[in-house]
Order: sequence, then C-alpha cells, then structure tokens
Amino acid sequence: MTITSIQLTKNSEREITFSDGERITTPPSGSRYDDIVQEWIDAGNTPTPYVEPELSYKEKRSRAYGRIGDQLDMQYKDLVNDTTVWKDHIAKVKSDIPKE
Repeated sequence: MTITSIQLTKNSEREITFSDGERITTPPSGSRYDDIVQEWIDAGNTPTPYVEPELSYKEKRSRAYGRIGDQLDMQYKDLVNDTTVWKDHIAKVKSDIPKE
C-alpha cells in the first residue's frame, strides 16, 4: 500500500489515506506506521496541516455576546449604577459582527 495523503487533525493525529482508498488515523508518533510516514515525508511529501473551520455568523455572535448570566449581571449592575455597560456591549457586538 502506498500513502496518497496525510491530513493532520485537530488533536495532532494523522489521518492517512492509502492508494486503495483505505483511511486510518494514527497518533502523532509511536505507531507502527511511523516508518512509512517518514519515508513518505522524506520523498518530498508534506502532510496537510489542520485548519480550524470558520465560525458561522451565529457562532461568532453567540461567543461575542457571552453567557446569559454574565449579560444579566451587566444589566443588574447598569440598573444599580445608572450605567450602560450592557447596552454598549451589545451595540459593539452588533457593529463588530454585522448581520450577513
């Protein structure tokens, strides 16, 4: 079997694809495939690095808004202190991550 490609995963594992279409996942080192992987690299091949997938609009906004409990805490403190921290935070999220 000949290696056709190696894709690195999020956990630094190696997803190896062979010429017959078989795919296996191995740890970064310490597997029985280390020698053939090294031969493949020595032959001038390069494993494809892992690329973090792009977050969706919904995921970006959700992360930027923060947890509901934190938002409620901001609202309470705004009421007690006569401030606009929560309102300013929401406005900044909306301007930084506009609707698609």
